[in-house]
Amino acid sequence: MRIRIVIIFIFITIAYSALCNGRIVPLQTPLEAVRYARISTSSEISRYIHALAESYPALARVESVGRSVLGHPIEVIRFSAPRRDDTLRRLTVMIAGSQHGAAEPAGGEAMLMIARELASGYLRPLLEELDIILLPNANPDGRDMGRRSNANRVNINTDFVLLLQPETRALKAAVERFAPDILLDSHESAILKRQTLAKEGYLTDFDAQFEISNNPAVPAALRDYALNTFLPALINRVSIDGLPAHRYIGEITSIQQPITNGGLTLHNFRNAAAMSGVLSLLVETKLDSREAVFPTYRNIEQRVARQLLCLHSFLKLVHERHTEIQAQTAWARAMLHHEPLMLYAGYTLNQEQPQTAIPMRRLDTGQLEQRYFPDHRKQINADEIAFPPMLVVTRHQDVIRSVLARHRIDYQTVLQPIDHAVVAMRVKTPVNSEMRAELLAETHQSLTIARGSLLIDLFQPNGRTAALLLDPRSISSIFRYPEYARLVKPEEEFFIYRASERILLDPP
Repeated sequence: MRIRIVIIFIFITIAYSALCNGRIVPLQTPLEAVRYARISTSSEISRYIHALAESYPALARVESVGRSVLGHPIEVIRFSAPRRDDTLRRLTVMIAGSQHGAAEPAGGEAMLMIARELASGYLRPLLEELDIILLPNANPDGRDMGRRSNANRVNINTDFVLLLQPETRALKAAVERFAPDILLDSHESAILKRQTLAKEGYLTDFDAQFEISNNPAVPAALRDYALNTFLPALINRVSIDGLPAHRYIGEITSIQQPITNGGLTLHNFRNAAAMSGVLSLLVETKLDSREAVFPTYRNIEQRVARQLLCLHSFLKLVHERHTEIQAQTAWARAMLHHEPLMLYAGYTLNQEQPQTAIPMRRLDTGQLEQRYFPDHRKQINADEIAFPPMLVVTRHQDVIRSVLARHRIDYQTVLQPIDHAVVAMRVKTPVNSEMRAELLAETHQSLTIARGSLLIDLFQPNGRTAALLLDPRSISSIFRYPEYARLVKPEEEFFIYRASERILLDPP
């Protein structure tokens, strides 16, 4: 009921504002136009944001950041009010949604309402201090094909290490292009897991959960601010605004499993984005069971209302704290090429609290029941190295070039042999991709770098990412994937070396 009241109030505010301004504005989103009978199509979303931008050209514009597998545009709508003082930099906020297409569409639908409010309604004053970028439809093919994956049947939110899909490359390019200070990745999570948890007679029960970028290679001060300051404030704000919220709990597929927080690797969007010094977070709201009966299509009205409340609360909190967020991200970006790299992270049993109670809903009666789970939310980090100024790739150059190209990482090719001090190692990749790699040997030595080798200067925008991708000990390494793991021979020196100092090549 509280969510309904909020939405009605917002709608009245927007309508009144539009009348007062004397403008023709597309008041109804595509979802509202069909009275929540189905989700919006990709073409409807595109037409809506273009119409909104045309109605408010001084505030909004639409830009394409890439195309999907089937060639559909992946677009953002950017909001930026005219500046009174060009010397002051506004905080840049980015919100992305619908990575999981038709399976999790509510975030994208809510973003269209947010866009309308930014143009002419309740949220318009935020643009005095914030530039806001909304990407409502990250997976247009999945949305239109009625699936969670993209047209290649790939979950794009686990593709940010290899970047094999055009949608993930578009999202990464958008982060580089707009350089947001803070980013929110919007998702839904199904409470009914028919093939796993439901077989044990249970559903999960939550309304909203949030997670930070928790990879240990994120600059330490930014991780600390995210975990201990911004995340608690956001959870509290959303809860006060009417939707119970908590920190993210990893997907529960069995009542016997241990509990963890969110994934630690760069294969997801929030952690990948954080490598450029972005305060990056995830939101997941409840995705009701499609097997129940609701007033609207799969309860889409209430699902969008949950997302809308979360996005409102997030934007209001960001606006209140924009000065401190800007200071935190500025410091993080200054440290990207200096702070040591922590390569490994995992979860282990919390000895101080070995069990935790989580409310679960019984499938047969619908009653809530406290279930106790092993608490494995203690994060362990290992394999710290000094930030290397350069990497030297001595073999398999064609394979590595393709990875570098997808990640937009610059490199040089050695034209004449040179001698340089490097760190060499032998390493054994783990059998399980989540396990820790074994360092067999590490030596400081002089290396004759042969013609055709690649030099990667890590003092570049994607340098921190490059260092994580190309070290087999990193939990985000490409060498944890079978097609690359076979290139690592434990009996041989690893073919990528860390240079002790930057190498300057003579101009050709």
